[in-house]
Amino acid sequence: MRLTYPRSFLALLLIGFSIVAAPLLFALFSNAIAFERLAGLSEQAVHQAVRVTQSSRSLLSTITALERSARQYAVAGEPTFLDAYNANRKRYLQMARELDAMALSDEQRADLAQIQRDEQAIHDTIVRMGPVPALSQQLPGGFNALVEKAQALVQLGDHVIDQGIAELRAQAEQSRNSVFWLVIALIPTAVALIGAFTWLIARPIGQVSQSIRALGEGHFARPIHVEGPGDMVRLGEQLDWLRERLVALEAQKTRFLQHISHELKTPLTALREGSDLLSSGVVGNLNAEQREIARILQENSIELRKLIEGLLNYSAVHAQASFLDAKIVPLRDVIRRVVNDRKLAIVAKGIHIELNCESVAAYCDEEKIRVILDNLLSNAVKYSPEMGLVSIKLYKHQGDAVFEVLDEGPGIPIADRARVFDAFWRGVEAPASAVKGSGLGLSIVKEYVALHRGSIEVLEGPGAHFRMRIPRRKSEGREAAA
Repeated sequence: MRLTYPRSFLALLLIGFSIVAAPLLFALFSNAIAFERLAGLSEQAVHQAVRVTQSSRSLLSTITALERSARQYAVAGEPTFLDAYNANRKRYLQMARELDAMALSDEQRADLAQIQRDEQAIHDTIVRMGPVPALSQQLPGGFNALVEKAQALVQLGDHVIDQGIAELRAQAEQSRNSVFWLVIALIPTAVALIGAFTWLIARPIGQVSQSIRALGEGHFARPIHVEGPGDMVRLGEQLDWLRERLVALEAQKTRFLQHISHELKTPLTALREGSDLLSSGVVGNLNAEQREIARILQENSIELRKLIEGLLNYSAVHAQASFLDAKIVPLRDVIRRVVNDRKLAIVAKGIHIELNCESVAAYCDEEKIRVILDNLLSNAVKYSPEMGLVSIKLYKHQGDAVFEVLDEGPGIPIADRARVFDAFWRGVEAPASAVKGSGLGLSIVKEYVALHRGSIEVLEGPGAHFRMRIPRRKSEGREAAA
């Protein structure tokens, strides 16, 4: 599935931060709503409970005043006390109606109904009997029961307050647990979102970084394609344009090397033939000084020819830098072939070749491996002393085939090891009897090893000690190159 990126990298960042912040904002909003609802319920519950309690206490005090005025009327029988009783009863009835309209529990509403029935019975008795001694005897019992019911109603109000507080505590605990689990759920969600957008942001940056590294290492064969926001895609297109320009410049350089090398061959051939004629005495006998000059011309023409051949080989390496004719190759046979090709030079210097090769096969380009080993063996023979020893090893290590070439020559100084694979660079000079090289052999070795996705390094030793690794199995990058 192809990812669809926004048009700019900044838009991707803004979208990423917005999506990561969305769960956090949702959590804050949910918590704010929950606590607002809890606060509203708390305020409403406390307000209602306090009103019920206050009204219950007022009702109790009104019943007490009603009892006092009723007893005074029963004892004295004066109309003034009857008026006071009626006024107190009016207040009582008003409070009872207000209390009945409030949010009461079932038990409170039952007690209030019982108080109203008892008070109505006492009132009917007072109206029926009037101020007589028998009335004063009946009132205490009726009012005592009424006061007890009113006190019970007050206690129920207090109980309702306590119950409301307990419910608020339970709701607060529930809200706290909800917030806790919401935070617990948001942490992995936020981490997953951060990881996803980090990958989305890092992916095009990594592709750009790999593309720049490939250009710096001279790998121009694979087109550059960057997936991401529009500005990153445009940056990838510019890098691919740069790659194409570098390919064109590399091709121009190769053509220049080929043309200049070809143009140099014609005068070089004439120079060498002329020096050969002078040395052979065909045009007349030469004195000692003239023969020395002819010898110098002859040796330098040979060295110049080798330099030109090196340039041609180096340009050919770059022309084939993206091609591998890979197959399964028995590497021990390649080593024996290289040693046999160098047999004349080996015998001429009396060098002993020590082979310590295991049976190893690898998926590689046989001809390029042969060129690598031929250059390493050629250097080892050139720099080895007369009757010296050159050791060649081949073995497996993990998934690689490992080659080691050692000689007993002067070795490579530590300061020169970083540049030994650079083109046209020559470090320690060969013995006087050897022809100077072009400085391109090890550069070609490095190019071919890199083409196989391998590595080569210089190790410590009394002489030169090279170790090369190449993968034994087909890899994705090498398959594409092949």
